[in-house]
Amino acid sequence: MSTIWGALGLAMLGVASVGVLAPVIVVCYLRGALLTHELMHVRRPEQVAWPLRMMMLLETPLGLGYREHQDIHLRHHRCAAKPGDPELFQIRGGSARALAAAMLGPELAALRWVSERGVSPSLRREATVRLLVMLALVLAGPSTFLAYWVVLRLTVGVSSFAFHHLLHYRRVGGWGAGQAVYGTFPLRLPRPLDAALRLLLSAPLAAVLCEHDAHHAWSQVKAERLRGLLAEFPVELEVRA
Repeated sequence: MSTIWGALGLAMLGVASVGVLAPVIVVCYLRGALLTHELMHVRRPEQVAWPLRMMMLLETPLGLGYREHQDIHLRHHRCAAKPGDPELFQIRGGSARALAAAMLGPELAALRWVSERGVSPSLRREATVRLLVMLALVLAGPSTFLAYWVVLRLTVGVSSFAFHHLLHYRRVGGWGAGQAVYGTFPLRLPRPLDAALRLLLSAPLAAVLCEHDAHHAWSQVKAERLRGLLAEFPVELEVRA
């Protein structure tokens, strides 16, 4: 997260353009999101540093923090891709619908949280800080911040689509007339793409995606130890039409 802030700071100061810094923002977001995901299974909000607890990426004025995202994600694990899953809105339906939901994911998640849980004092404080910082940066450099925001939102949307829809939705029998199947699935890529993913994210973090079924079976096992775990210790994961 600090690297993303640093890239935005360099762009705001005119040292480098957002276009030049875009690869840094994309890679750091992907790695940071997966690292934060790992932490959510083992660290409570009060056990993580304040910047991480704020999750102040400034992708939306209506965003949630670590505390709320952890609650949402752990509930997702309890009923993945089933009614009651708070992340189901990014999973269900066809790919076009799921992609649209993922692109609006930060706002939809915040609106759903507020409608169901209300606004706690901690959320009010943290959301106010995020909003004020975002507004200050917009006023300081509107065109630069807009370019940063577009890069970040595309990255957030596409990665959320992959993490939620692609790992919890399959169509059996062909895309034209096949049957939609929901569950938890591993990510299997052609060897060159798999190697590129592991190089981009690191092998341990890529395992969260590539061995996602094992991650749901053993959510507190480090990602780097997930490969082959289901084959050695079979666990039946629910799959439904």
